[in-house]
Amino acid sequence: MSEAPPLDLDDLPPWEELDEAPPLAQADAPPAPTVRPIPVRDVAPAPASRTEVLKRAEAPLLLTPEGDVWAEVVGQLQAAEAITALVRELALQSQLLGREGDVWRLRVERESLNMPSTRERLQTALHSAGHAVRLQVELGSVSDSPAKRNAQAAAAKMDEAVQLITQDPLVQSLVRDYDAKIVPGSIQPL
Repeated sequence: MSEAPPLDLDDLPPWEELDEAPPLAQADAPPAPTVRPIPVRDVAPAPASRTEVLKRAEAPLLLTPEGDVWAEVVGQLQAAEAITALVRELALQSQLLGREGDVWRLRVERESLNMPSTRERLQTALHSAGHAVRLQVELGSVSDSPAKRNAQAAAAKMDEAVQLITQDPLVQSLVRDYDAKIVPGSIQPL
């Protein structure tokens, strides 16, 4: 009987198992590199709480008498659902600079809100609310707008909610006794 030819590893397809194949020479392989553990520092990023995010404003809020009037008018328009979409944003993000007769001068920071159709729709909403005025809108920095007032009120509510939770005796005992933590951003004002 004739002997089987020697197994040629180059002739076998890669998907076939090599039960009969001799082990590869270990001497040809380079030595495995030494793995050193890398120390990991526990550095927690400073959490950007919802309060801090709400407090970020381009210009600080400076309350003005004209701003009081404008905030009240815009609030009435919103409550009556007389303004929506871009018209609402124009009203919320603008500052009433002055009222000379039937002309109200507004200032807005974003040029995209100062479009003729948006101004006309806001003027129409003001007319239907009993303010027969013409609007003049200019571009510039806004220091007192209903949006800034709303953001300040929301930040104050958030601060109050955070203070209420952190000063609660039950919460303090859970933090002290069980090393509990209040998850940043998990507090919601009512």
